Order: sequence, then structure tokens, then C-alpha cells
Amino acid sequence: MKIRYTAVFALALAVGFASAAMADVFNFSFSGGGITASGTFTVSQTSTAGVDDVIGISGTFSDSNVGVSGAITGLYKPLSYVSNTLATPGVADTAGGLSYDDTFYPAGNSPAICYDLVNGVPTLTYPFSGGVFDIFGVAFNIAGPGGYVGELWSNGDVGYGPIVYAAGLANASGFVDDPNSGPNSTVAPGEYGSLSVSPAPESGSLILFGIGLLGIAALCRRRINRLRATRI
Repeated sequence: MKIRYTAVFALALAVGFASAAMADVFNFSFSGGGITASGTFTVSQTSTAGVDDVIGISGTFSDSNVGVSGAITGLYKPLSYVSNTLATPGVADTAGGLSYDDTFYPAGNSPAICYDLVNGVPTLTYPFSGGVFDIFGVAFNIAGPGGYVGELWSNGDVGYGPIVYAAGLANASGFVDDPNSGPNSTVAPGEYGSLSVSPAPESGSLILFGIGLLGIAALCRRRINRLRATRI
């Protein structure tokens, strides 16, 4: 009986570690408007439930509209989540003008947080919400000449279907591919497309799971050998 409980504990421990690791790493894939991007990103929990910081990203990015493609080599000057963006700004701009906050909402319920000062009063200037990223999204460096920075974000539920996701591209001088980004535009910015995000098991968690299974096999074999010895 003790051996049986030990085996069950080993399996539970391995599965527990695997589940915890899977919550931290995500696969992503974006396609639309001439832009494709895919890879993985890593998140860490913040002090606010349901809100994570994106702390790392890798993969590939291609924009056929302007002939730019390359590996995603990491975040552009990573930011930490700020719960009260009105009191303490939690958003930054890239050198080319893309706004970002590196925030991830695993439940797909990002809030409307785009505020500007209107006559000295903070006013919600973009009312739509929803998605695993918010309107500011995540910005990342792209390998190769040109100093390009890509970004993925959510324009939210604008009222005529599923969540609208978008992507954009900039360099150190300004926007390279970010349509509808002008101050007088009434259309949400970016090249629109579809985004899929799913948890990805880390290699370390699979090793732990394998170790747990090997432990169970060893315990079972030991018990069988003992039973055989007592019957002789």
C-alpha cells in the first residue's frame, strides 16, 4: 500500500510540474494583411489576477507588403505591468512610434485602456476591448538590417464579429507598415488578421513527467519482484 501511494504521489508531482510549466509558455501564430508571424512567448504572473507580463518572445516575422522578414529576437525594451495606467503610465513607444505595454490576458478579456487627456481630463479615446493582448500589445525586435520592430495587438470587439487582431511594423524613423495610424483616422490601426494562442509544454516539464513515469515503473517492478520472492 505504501508503495502504491508513493507511485501515485510521484505521478501527481510530475503532472503538477508539467501543468505549471505549460501555463508560462505559449505558441502563437498571426496571419493577415500581408503579415505573418509565429513562434512562442513567455509570460509571468503579475499582482493582478488574470494579467500576465510578457517577458520573452521568439519566432519569425514576415511582411510581404514591404518586403521585410526575419527572426524575432526578443522584446523591444521590456515593460512591466502597471495596474493604474491613469496614475502611473504603463505604456511606452518604440523609436518609430508604435505604442506597447507587453501585457497578456490569458482569458482573452483585455480591457479598454486607451486614455488621452482631453481638456485636462483623462478620456477613453478607444472604447473597444477584448483579446489576449490589449490595444497596445507586445513589441519585438526583428533580426536583419533596418532596425525593424514588429508588434501584435488587439483592436478588440468592434461589434461586427470576432476579436480583431492586428500587426504593424516600424523602424527607428517611423511607421513602415501600420495603416490607419494617422491622428485623424476613424479606423483602428494595423494590418488586420487572425491570431491563435495556445499553451506550450516546456522541455523541462516533459523531462519531469518522464522521470515520474520511470519512477513509477521502478516501484512497480520492485513490488512484483518482492511478490515473486515471497511465493518461492
